[in-house]
Amino acid sequence: MSGPESSRSESSPPTGSAESADPRKLLSENDARALLALPRGHTLPSETVLLEHASLIVAKNLALAKELEPLREQGLQLSPVWEVKSGITEVRLAVLPPVFRSRYFEDEGAEVLGEQAALEMVVDVLPWMVDDPVGAAFALESTYRAWQDDTAPVRSLELPYEGHFRLLSLLLADIARKGSAGLDILEWLGSIGLPIEESRDPDDPPADEVRGSMKRHLEAMWREEREWRRAAFGR
Repeated sequence: MSGPESSRSESSPPTGSAESADPRKLLSENDARALLALPRGHTLPSETVLLEHASLIVAKNLALAKELEPLREQGLQLSPVWEVKSGITEVRLAVLPPVFRSRYFEDEGAEVLGEQAALEMVVDVLPWMVDDPVGAAFALESTYRAWQDDTAPVRSLELPYEGHFRLLSLLLADIARKGSAGLDILEWLGSIGLPIEESRDPDDPPADEVRGSMKRHLEAMWREEREWRRAAFGR
């Protein structure tokens, strides 16, 4: 499968519709950069360094999640989305059902992140996300909302923040979440707004077929997560 060529919307989070007016116009670039903690003028390091950063994010998240595992039965777990305060990287807890760990830390989610090809794909698309922060914020908002709890406590990683850390951590959380829900790589690319047509190999399914499967998998994922929350918290 070849890499993405450009950025445009292929899908929308559960609050939107692919057929409606482009909701990205409602989001300013400043708001998008704030959500992504992505400073203007940030220059990405080499692909080799980005792969090292992706591996670092996954390894630290898995290690911290294991340390905090006793909290799972209280409905608390680590959010894999990195944050920044005063130039230092932080992580935050999230109030989520224990089964949500399968979206990143265990089972299918962890399996996705254990594949080098998944990390390489995330690094491949990162420059497109940096060049289009509004599109990136729109594409990743669903996963951001799934893990984010602004009232939860934070913990410093005592690690200087790099301008792409939060976006990279969001992309990793997104591919793990959607991969655990059954999306393949082509479907994942479409779900984050990258054109399926330019990413297909000749033996891949037609773009319309991929797009239809992507939408079915996303709808099933959102439905399953709603059911998890309802079963755990009654909401």
